[in-house]
Amino acid sequence: MLAIVLLTACGGHASNQGFPASSSRLTTSPSAGPNLTGAYGLLLTPFDPATPGKLQLIRPDGTVAGSVPIAQPSLVSQACGDGAAAWTEPPVSTSNNHVYFRDGDTKIRMLVPPSMAVDVTTVPGGPTTVSGFSVSPDDQRIAVVVEELSGAGPSQAASISLRLYVENLRGGGSHADIYTTTFPAGKPATMLWPMGWHDGRLVLAVWAACTFESVPYPKAWHVVDASNADRLASIGDSSCLASVWPYPSGVDCFDFNANQLKRYDWSGKLLTTVRTDQAGELSPSGLLIALPNGGGLGNPSPTTTIERVDGSGAVTTPGHLSCLWIDEGHMLAEDAVIAYPSGAVTALPQAGQCAGRFPGGL
Repeated sequence: MLAIVLLTACGGHASNQGFPASSSRLTTSPSAGPNLTGAYGLLLTPFDPATPGKLQLIRPDGTVAGSVPIAQPSLVSQACGDGAAAWTEPPVSTSNNHVYFRDGDTKIRMLVPPSMAVDVTTVPGGPTTVSGFSVSPDDQRIAVVVEELSGAGPSQAASISLRLYVENLRGGGSHADIYTTTFPAGKPATMLWPMGWHDGRLVLAVWAACTFESVPYPKAWHVVDASNADRLASIGDSSCLASVWPYPSGVDCFDFNANQLKRYDWSGKLLTTVRTDQAGELSPSGLLIALPNGGGLGNPSPTTTIERVDGSGAVTTPGHLSCLWIDEGHMLAEDAVIAYPSGAVTALPQAGQCAGRFPGGL
């Protein structure tokens, strides 16, 4: 069966329509540059989407290992029509060796610390088209989801066409469109965002496609065959909130009916269950849990509590809201790095949006 059945519930349907590949390709292979070593959190600064920003590599000690400018895409602010925005995730991907980012609409570039970037390939993009991508752990292949919105207007609902393709990272060879669908835009509609690779398979997050507000969690995670998009595993449902960031050991899911945080491996097997009354994030090993709280309406003062999964060793850090694990003992927040078990906080030079971690192999 097709991997990503987005969406009979939304009126969508699988489509056999072919889409053209990206209209331009780099004709020369850039230098790969030295492989990165160590662990990093990735941060997009500043928060303001209308301001040209930077992609930063944050070390566990809070220092900046690399920083390059990153241009905003030209996707129109109400691309879904009827005042709704098209939801997108950070345009960043990491392999086991390098960090890649989409610069503007179409350029995929590789960050070379401390402050250089080289062109690698291109993806489709424009005022009504946006692409999410993920580079394979060995830097050989790239998976791209192209989201095309049409008919957008102040009071006219748009339709959305999705295309998932896989090709060689450099040169665009061995290109294969492995999934297409078209469905009406609107609140129930969902889209895909490539988030990694596991044993040659694609890991995709399922997000709301159109929104009037921030969307904190994906609806589910899908693992699919990279050659034909057959779905091999699905994690998360309406009663279990899937976490935002994946790890080699799997992805978390907060079951709010049972008050449990669960970690599933990439085959969909339940690995760990932790009793908790709020959503959190297990560490890469699954031995620690981070519980961010506040920072929103009604509770503007954020805190982050990190503890062992048995509830012991709890350390609460006020004033900072964690977003992802850099490594087993350090969490990246929007404005700081939090160390465990010391609870030490290192403020970052500039606050921003968490955009992933390196290395990126799952």
